[in-house]
Amino acid sequence: MKNTRKSALMGVTVASFAAGAVAGGDVIAYTSFENAFVGDQYVDTGDASVDHDLVNNAGQSVVDFTADGVEIGFDSQYFNTRNGVGLTDGDWVGATDFTGTVGSFTDGVQGFQLQDADGMMRTTFDTITVPGDRTLFEWNLMMDFYVQETGWESDDYMRIWLVVDDGVEIDILNTAGMDVDDMGIEGEWHMVTVDLTGYVSATLHVELDSNSGSESLYLDNIVFKTGIPTPGTLALLGFGGLAATRRRR
Repeated sequence: MKNTRKSALMGVTVASFAAGAVAGGDVIAYTSFENAFVGDQYVDTGDASVDHDLVNNAGQSVVDFTADGVEIGFDSQYFNTRNGVGLTDGDWVGATDFTGTVGSFTDGVQGFQLQDADGMMRTTFDTITVPGDRTLFEWNLMMDFYVQETGWESDDYMRIWLVVDDGVEIDILNTAGMDVDDMGIEGEWHMVTVDLTGYVSATLHVELDSNSGSESLYLDNIVFKTGIPTPGTLALLGFGGLAATRRRR
């Protein structure tokens, strides 16, 4: 049975993890990170003083993944927002099978983690396009995220959002200007469903700016699927802002 609770600041309903939020339909594309390599702690070999693309290192958990015909791909970047060491000191980011914080992953035994970038880490997933010229195609994004329960600092920030069609942005989670500790989103999996009907393509972005190993954002079970979301699980849109926030870049 699905549990719901209110976000402390915005008063929007938060849907805790529950399966089967979309009635029927077919999967267009997905990842639950099961095919991504999990290895040692990731150590960035780039220059922490400049923004740069992150690359995979032999034996270390991957931060980039090329679509393999089963799961969609993703690419990660680092941004110098704190003039610190970034990810060069070694951090547990990228594909992970560590469940000490989340208890278990919502689909399979692996997920994805952003943590302690001493700056900002952003992960961008492959752009998904609905088949054919289908601007009225009924489709949606379903995904699960978990915010670690800890003492978040005032300058910590995380955002999950979609860019659709000609640069329209749809915020799913945006903590800018807010205290994460007051938002009622820590310590459990949340399932989000975003209705994408009327759009042709969508690109998912996730970013975290933090400087502590106990500040983590976990992802799992990212599914683009046809069908109409069931009542009661409609989009948890716009933590940290208006529901269904859309804006053009």
